[in-house]
Amino acid sequence: MIKYVGFDKDGTLIDDVNGYKKEWGKLVNLKFGIDKEDAENVFMELIEGPTSLQLSTLLQKHHLDLSQSEVFKQAEELAYHLGENFKGNAFPEVLTTLKKLKEKGYIVFVSSGQQEIITKEDLERTGLMQYVDYYVGIRPDQPEFKKGEPHFRDVAKYFGVDFETFIKETVYVGDTLVDVENPKQLEMRSVARSGTLSKGKLLELGADFVIPDLSTLPEVLKTL
Repeated sequence: MIKYVGFDKDGTLIDDVNGYKKEWGKLVNLKFGIDKEDAENVFMELIEGPTSLQLSTLLQKHHLDLSQSEVFKQAEELAYHLGENFKGNAFPEVLTTLKKLKEKGYIVFVSSGQQEIITKEDLERTGLMQYVDYYVGIRPDQPEFKKGEPHFRDVAKYFGVDFETFIKETVYVGDTLVDVENPKQLEMRSVARSGTLSKGKLLELGADFVIPDLSTLPEVLKTL
């Protein structure tokens, strides 16, 4: 029986992927002189990965050498600026869906690949925070605290539930490769929102369900 419903933020709850892509291209061009379109293409090719992977791949492609620690530092700065400079809106059905989930007694959390401070600001700005019981994001001083098991363990601890029990009672909803693979590695169920990736690709990756938007999520959860 599903008790906890976790969500990715960008591309799942908030419609901001295209805006992030364009802002990324602009920032990388200003900072490193790399062509904006090339930067945007790498961003989308590696959208499921952390900002540090996107940046290191792009820098290597253009033969720009930075140390691993400097890449991580620059990536964190870029991630922060992305969150600050582009403000996407919640997808049209999201507020209604989250309200329904809360009315049905589900516990809702958000696990985001964006910095935690930006995650908090976005959830508050869009009005989603009123339906979110807990949220976690990237913490610059804790490189290993990221989406997947580190976040899920933190969420389980916050709710005071044994981790193995938490895994069995949770479904995670996202839109990218890592949003499917992270739960799959733990044998946690997942629902994927198509758009960033195609329905076929998400099913191929192992999503239990793929839906075009979140409006049918409450009904889907009954089948899991």
